Amino acid sequence: MSPPPTKTPHINKQQTRRSKHIQASDGACQPLVVIIGCVAISQITHPRLYRVLTLVSLLASASLGSATPVAPRQAAQQVVRISSIENVAVRSNGLILATNMNSATLYSVDPVAKTSSTALSVSGTNGLSGIAEYQPDQFAVIGGGKSIYKVDFSSGTPRSTLIKTITEAQNLNGLAYFDNSTVLVADAGRGNVFKIDVNTGVYSEVARDPTMAPSGGIPFGIDGIRYANGTLWYTNIFRNSFHKIPLDPVTAKSTGAQTTLWTNLMGDDLCFGPNGKIYVTTNSRNSLVEVDPAAARPSPVSVGTVTGSTSCAFGRTDRDRNVAYVGGGQGVFAVTIQI
Repeated sequence: MSPPPTKTPHINKQQTRRSKHIQASDGACQPLVVIIGCVAISQITHPRLYRVLTLVSLLASASLGSATPVAPRQAAQQVVRISSIENVAVRSNGLILATNMNSATLYSVDPVAKTSSTALSVSGTNGLSGIAEYQPDQFAVIGGGKSIYKVDFSSGTPRSTLIKTITEAQNLNGLAYFDNSTVLVADAGRGNVFKIDVNTGVYSEVARDPTMAPSGGIPFGIDGIRYANGTLWYTNIFRNSFHKIPLDPVTAKSTGAQTTLWTNLMGDDLCFGPNGKIYVTTNSRNSLVEVDPAAARPSPVSVGTVTGSTSCAFGRTDRDRNVAYVGGGQGVFAVTIQI
């Protein structure tokens, strides 16, 4: 099966994992979903957490000025308002699944009716992040920063089961389809990528590189990941970088050196478009950018404005195959792509 055209700190991991917010120059809270719900830095009272987020704010603010993607073509249309969406995936029936790092609730969003509901609450965790479909209507989703769960819609009533807890993991965040029984999982804290068999729970490290490692004192490195045709594409959010690395199409192990595509634009998660292009959400840059994967050094072109954009996935019905659904600090948005 082909993958569907489809991200933090508790200083004790739950919170550092979850809120990617920075303080804007005017003092407003900019949902940066890289590390924690949608909480303004000024509202945080825990002194250690306040210091970490302040550092995040300073580093992000200092680096954002160097990126110069083309101005957005359009403002996105809001589908639903849900606080601090972390990741999205689209089912074959057109419904959107959305996660929140501070909640075990997996949301179901109807982009036609523009309504949301609870698909289910994943037992055993208090927050969800990366999600990907590996079999028709069967999804893997990260819970709590260390565990991967199966969410099965294929038999009618959705149900969730634990696939595996990776005890040595520090901050699992990005998740991508590899094949019908395997997903790839990025550990933002360790700076590596695991593969995991969704049927047996057997896992192993398949890639590790300095470009995946956390930056400075912030315990968050590799973020969004997607795999296709022997290549893993990934962002490192606080390094403001985007990369690709070759993987063996059978074993998923890295087979060569990584290539750095840019180092001057914040990238959160990403998705593949129906036109062969890659789309990257830029979090505090409030945009969705289009990337030509064939270019040796791609120039990102902004195709839509979404405040605190964190993730994206394309529609799967005839009506919306050219629509990128983008998660962000204020909900789920639709960006129509000219193909």
